[in-house]
This record gives sequence, C-alpha cells and structure tokens, in this order.
Amino acid sequence: MKMLLAALALVSLGGTPVLAQAISEYTRYDLDADCNMIARAPDNEGEWADFVCTGHAGYPFVLRSSDGRDSVTYGFATDSGMATFAPFNYANDTVEWRVRLDRDTERPVAAIQRWFIADEMGDWTRQLLVVSKVGQPDGGGACAMAYVANTEGANGRARQLADQLVDGFKCGSTAPTIEDGIGDIVGER
Repeated sequence: MKMLLAALALVSLGGTPVLAQAISEYTRYDLDADCNMIARAPDNEGEWADFVCTGHAGYPFVLRSSDGRDSVTYGFATDSGMATFAPFNYANDTVEWRVRLDRDTERPVAAIQRWFIADEMGDWTRQLLVVSKVGQPDGGGACAMAYVANTEGANGRARQLADQLVDGFKCGSTAPTIEDGIGDIVGER
C-alpha cells in the first residue's frame, strides 16, 4: 500500500514512477544448428544470407551475414535495426537480454551483444558491446542505442545504458550513445 501511495504521489507531482528493474537472461546460438536461413543472395549476386534465431522468451533475432560483416536486429521489427560496421566483423554467439516482468510474462526490452572487429591487417584485435532496443510485437522499434568500449566494467556499463535508455529511446530520431575510443569503428562523424 505504501508503494502504491508513493507512486500515486509521484505521478500527481508530475514525476514518472521508476519502472521495474530489468534482469539479464542469456541465449547462446550456433548459426548452423539453431537458426533458420530465411533469405540468401541469388547465384552470382554477392555473398549474403539472413538467418532467424530464437532469442529469450520466444523473441526472434535476425542475423545478416554479408561480405564478411554481420548485422543483427532483435525482436519484432519491420526494418533492419542495426547497420553493420565498415571493417570486417562478426557478432559473438551469445546475446544478453535485458528482461522485464510484464504481468507474469517475461518481456525482453534490450539486447547486448559483443562484436569482434578486424583491424587494417585483418586481425580480430578490437571488440565492443552493442546495446540495442528490442522490437516489440505491437510496435517494432528495434535499433542500436549504445556502443560500449571493451574496457574494464564494459558489461556493467552496457546493462546500465540499456536500462536507462530503453524507455525514452526513439529509433530513427534519438542518436545512439558512443563511448570514447570507438568512434572510428562505429563511423562517428
């Protein structure tokens, strides 16, 4: 009862009640064994393929592999929610889902995935975490919200950014957060 009164008082004062804290759940996938190819390049028209994989709580994600570069869109979306990086890259095989409990149903709201980026020599020397908004069944809205440098505490910072950004982030109009030191990978201008 005290909690309800506090929330009502906060709303009446023009504030927004704090939403339930998200928890982390993880899915690991093998592209060949766990995902289904849904499209691929016709003969002699390049090298790309799209795969749909099952994420947490039945939320899908789509991975596109094209010319040595991956891109991933999480959840239910009508458009690709993430462009790839210019250097050759690939996504790690584990996705961390930030999940909220919504009327006894787990609802993934953000995804965090590690990316491996090739340097000019083709060596996989750089890593970063991409924090993405998960598209919801009733509204799509999947896109990258933040790019986190692979430094000490990166996982914690990625979770914090996911939880802070997800509710107010508008795909297509809100600019993603880009941590210092990775702007060249992300293509920051």
